[in-house]
Amino acid sequence: MKVLYVYYAVAIFGGIERVLVDKMNLLANMGHDVFLLTANQGNHPIPFDLAKEVHHEDLNVQTHIQYRYNGLRRYWEHFRRNVMLYKRLSAKIREIRPDIIITSLNGYISELVKLKGTTPLIVEVHTGYDYVMENVITIWRRMKLKALHRNMHKADMIVVLTDNDAKKWKQHYPCVRVIPDVVHLNVSGIFSNCENKRVIFVGRNNKLKGIPDLLKIWELVNKRHPDWQLDMYVERDETQLHEEVRKLNANINIYPPVSNIMERYIDSSLLVSTSIYESFSLVIAEAMSCGLPVVSFESDGPCSIVTDGYDGFLVKDRDREYFAERVCQLIEDGHLRQKMGKSAIMSAQRFSADHILQKWSELLDSLK
Repeated sequence: MKVLYVYYAVAIFGGIERVLVDKMNLLANMGHDVFLLTANQGNHPIPFDLAKEVHHEDLNVQTHIQYRYNGLRRYWEHFRRNVMLYKRLSAKIREIRPDIIITSLNGYISELVKLKGTTPLIVEVHTGYDYVMENVITIWRRMKLKALHRNMHKADMIVVLTDNDAKKWKQHYPCVRVIPDVVHLNVSGIFSNCENKRVIFVGRNNKLKGIPDLLKIWELVNKRHPDWQLDMYVERDETQLHEEVRKLNANINIYPPVSNIMERYIDSSLLVSTSIYESFSLVIAEAMSCGLPVVSFESDGPCSIVTDGYDGFLVKDRDREYFAERVCQLIEDGHLRQKMGKSAIMSAQRFSADHILQKWSELLDSLK
């Protein structure tokens, strides 16, 4: 089967980019003929190892160049590059003649619904319904949202990450399937013994990750357990965060992202996640596969992975005091910490590549 992925670019070390590359590699290894078309890759290398069996071509449209200009010139560049995108994408689809086309919300849905003909189009949604459809502030955003609604109705299948999110999408679109992300599970056979006095946080330094809440929570924890440390592996670090941590003086260490994060999980005893919203959470599932119990604020992603009281704790209403209490409970009860850690290992197995790939194979076969 020829499977064509169409995306804006695969140029940053992000979770969506890694999941995309993983799925393409796995489908290619299964014998599918996999193609990737990007429009704005330019000279940026793909940051993850793309299998040589995956055929990648960049259309070299560079739509972002329009933002170098102001006024009428920007509108002209926007129009010109959209026409270029449509023509080049049309030519490649005719050349490849895919059996399935897959894209995401930022993957040129409006062009693809016009060009796909009878070829089934799958739209992957990596952010939740509430974030996509209710984050409406400006008139321009409302116009884009209406256009997105129209185009999404022309897709043959919408793939979302959780059951809770699927219920929201199904209120508006008939064809919705739940397939979680492929997770890089710990396959070393070595797991955390949950004895080291380390709590770990992994995530970008942006608003959605709730780092200000994390610092306030850890300040409460540190007052009761100053011998425990919080290790933060933070992408997009800023001097301001270092300064805030220095002023707290609460046994917090900040590190840049590392390639051997599994080793850092195994060397820790507990994962904390303070995100305001997560459509899924690769970090939570990875850490659980290493034997870490999790304390997380509730949102669709964590609630689809963590079972409250079994392999971690879920905290409602962004209650920082209750969150800190649950962290302290796990710090103070080593038996519970180890029991939840062992349960977490078992829970994480449902996100194995084999299990998720089977769901994708069933979906592709159903759309033939």
